[in-house]
Amino acid sequence: MTYNEFYNNINRRNNIENRDLETYLLALLKLVEQEIKQPLTADLLSKLLLDAFTSEPKEFESEWLKIVEAPDEKTIYENIPHTRKDSSEDIGVYYSIAVLKFQIAELHKMKGKQLDDKEKYFGIDSETGNRWYNFDPDSILECGMSCFLDHGGEDDEEFEVSWQTLGDLLEMGRIYE
Repeated sequence: MTYNEFYNNINRRNNIENRDLETYLLALLKLVEQEIKQPLTADLLSKLLLDAFTSEPKEFESEWLKIVEAPDEKTIYENIPHTRKDSSEDIGVYYSIAVLKFQIAELHKMKGKQLDDKEKYFGIDSETGNRWYNFDPDSILECGMSCFLDHGGEDDEEFEVSWQTLGDLLEMGRIYE
């Protein structure tokens, strides 16, 4: 699947109602945890991103509220079980799950506060100092893919994905204007 095909595929939701980003990410996390043993392909990633619009969300865990920084590969590598450190695919899974939990926690903390700002799409900082520009599934996916395309991906080039791609897509979507 090319970058352009993937981009068009995730933007083709035909009459599926948008949901708030926290609920969407909770559903996506639940779906990712069910598929964790498989290698991630562009087709599977596209399916997960689309299914999260209608799937049952995972329950929010208050433990996630302790997360205050966006994850990076180094901290993920240091915190995964020793037996799983052999595979970059394993690190990518842990990274993407950490990104999902981080973003869910951030959104949860901003409810009734920063998320009520009518000018939030110009950018806001969460109470933990993390910058946000996108606050719904459509905009976070759109901006994440735009960032991929703007920084090296050609429309007709094959979109090579791994589990890390999901975390990168969501993080780029959060901070890309």
